[in-house]
Amino acid sequence: MSVQTTVISPSRLRDFALARPVLFTVRLALAAVYIIAGATKLYDVRGFAEIVNMYGIVPIDLLPFVALLLPLVEVVAGVALLAGRDWGLALVTALTVLFLAVLGYAIWSGLSIGDCGCFAPGDIPPGHDDGSALKEAFIRDLLLLAGSLHLYLGRHTRAALNVPHP
Repeated sequence: MSVQTTVISPSRLRDFALARPVLFTVRLALAAVYIIAGATKLYDVRGFAEIVNMYGIVPIDLLPFVALLLPLVEVVAGVALLAGRDWGLALVTALTVLFLAVLGYAIWSGLSIGDCGCFAPGDIPPGHDDGSALKEAFIRDLLLLAGSLHLYLGRHTRAALNVPHP
């Protein structure tokens, strides 16, 4: 009995990756992450401010402003992305790059922050008070960035083919 393998050509794989349902699913997932992350931080702005303070990069006088504004921007970016606004994708991508830079700084500096501040303050999995949550968050943010880049690729490729983006 022989096993038959199916080889998918790169062009068919590209066509699948750029199909409207796939692009919509990626957009929906990214939007949901940003809306949920921002909303959970808004629920406990003080707790989020304490986490931001642990990174040591925001002056204490600006801490309340940053702790309120950043989650608001996350929610707005997620809603705009969900609504299919191009600036929503740009804002989600910019926020993701910012978060990667902050997490990269924290990892490089050897900070031991148990709660990265990505979602609800105090949401620390057991055994992650050694800073390993930062590395996991960095990897997760790389995946979010890949999703953003996938949406950009889909929009530009579909535009070149004169196909409207979803």
